[in-house]
Amino acid sequence: METTAQRKRPVGMTILLVMSLINACWNIFSGFVSFLTQPHVAKMFENGQMEESMGPFWGTMSDEMKQMMTDGVKMLSQIDPKYFLFLAILFVGSLVGVIQMFKKKKTGFHIYSISQLLILINASVFLYPKQPQSGFVSDLLLTLIFILLYYLYFKRMEMVNNPPQSPEQP
Repeated sequence: METTAQRKRPVGMTILLVMSLINACWNIFSGFVSFLTQPHVAKMFENGQMEESMGPFWGTMSDEMKQMMTDGVKMLSQIDPKYFLFLAILFVGSLVGVIQMFKKKKTGFHIYSISQLLILINASVFLYPKQPQSGFVSDLLLTLIFILLYYLYFKRMEMVNNPPQSPEQP
């Protein structure tokens, strides 16, 4: 029979899981959309159609904003579309892990952790070399923080479910 401590998940852990769930769903969607649209964006950038594609919004932007948009599209046009496909697939793994963790299954932690580390490797191969200011350190720290918090949660759950046995007194 489960006790209240065994059944109840800490609010902070639920918040982390919801954040991870939203992140995974968003990245699955944006990864597949980017995979499908990236070749078209690259072609538009190469053909100088950036201003035309932005339509009336282009005229309302400051020169600084236009330059930021142009730089962003230029960087995006140089990324191999496979990056976005791999990203979406790896986030499906992350989503599976989060769902398992919602069910308090430790295998979800392992699936989530492996997926997140593979996402960093994917970015290290396709994305970070093309960025003038790499986001690797911040991405690594955020990934490690979430993995550490989930690890501590499962360790706590283990201790609640399997309290240490006191040695028998003679």
